[in-house]
Amino acid sequence: MFDGPVLVTGANGFIGRHLCRRLAAAGEDVHAVVRATSSREIGECPGTTLHTVNDATAEFAAVADAVQPTVIFHLATLFAPQHKATGIARMVEANVTFGSTVADTATRRGVRLVHTTSAWQHYEGAEYSPVSFYAATKQALCDVVQYFTESEGLVADEVCLFDTYGLRDDRQKLVRVLIEHAASGEPLPMSSGRQLVDLTHVDDVTSALLHVATGPTLDARLVARSGHQVTIRELAALVEGVSGRSIDTRWNTRPARPREMDRDWVVQGASTSWRPQVELTTGLLGLWNERMSPRG
Repeated sequence: MFDGPVLVTGANGFIGRHLCRRLAAAGEDVHAVVRATSSREIGECPGTTLHTVNDATAEFAAVADAVQPTVIFHLATLFAPQHKATGIARMVEANVTFGSTVADTATRRGVRLVHTTSAWQHYEGAEYSPVSFYAATKQALCDVVQYFTESEGLVADEVCLFDTYGLRDDRQKLVRVLIEHAASGEPLPMSSGRQLVDLTHVDDVTSALLHVATGPTLDARLVARSGHQVTIRELAALVEGVSGRSIDTRWNTRPARPREMDRDWVVQGASTSWRPQVELTTGLLGLWNERMSPRG
């Protein structure tokens, strides 16, 4: 697949762990940059060489010089509560400063860069309208990458993600919450449930990343989404269907968040042969079986 080593940032994140496993299973020489201070474990990932750093921004270039990768997958990202004094600074450091260092290093070494962005940068399908400060930091890195591509010759591709889910997910995301409440029977306070979600299975996300990294450079972002939007109420009903359990959902007992997806967002992107393969019900059943297994 690749002619040399592959370097992954954010390898202890949800998507990063899955990508490293998939690359290693394909026989690739996989290297992962992991912060020593991270609270998340990369878990069992045979075939991946870990490079633990104390200061990712300061140490990344040296790691890349040692590995000499043919492609860098930049998946590292941080969402922190911005109402806390350190939240804004931490997100800028992780999402903009570190990402800029990755882009600069890829440019200097002539390495292809594949990075992920968020649909939350595109409220109601706008080319740019951030839903949150986190989304604004993701866009800031896009602007930095554009500088390096237009002025310094960087070869970079963007994969824009909507909501993601899959096995071995330790994030407190909606799908996991619904699965947990189906298992426990505990009441679940929710807002109206009329909002839309577009869930893409992590196996399809990794396929999109590899599709981009192994093909010709795209003229536009690849939007990796299932294209099958459901309301939160419909999603809860799907979880009830695969689990055979009722969820004690208390609709309209929590306020709605601002700028949610109340109608489908059409985010413009490149036309490619990539297509999602994992149907939502199948993916949810896999999560339920994982939750109810002896090790779940």
